[in-house]
Amino acid sequence: MIKTEKREKPLAKIYSKQQVLRSKQYSHKDLLDALLEEGQKYTHDQVKKVLEDFLKREAN
Repeated sequence: MIKTEKREKPLAKIYSKQQVLRSKQYSHKDLLDALLEEGQKYTHDQVKKVLEDFLKREAN
């Protein structure tokens, strides 16, 4: 019997900016369009953090 190693944590899927903007998961698409960089790849956790960080900032 062959033993296979199990990964501790499954790899997170990554998405392009355009894929994130087409997703039904996010409601702040205009904000994401301004915050996410073209050509970068993002996980859902990274997108969530970008949004949370921006929304928690104090207005000047």
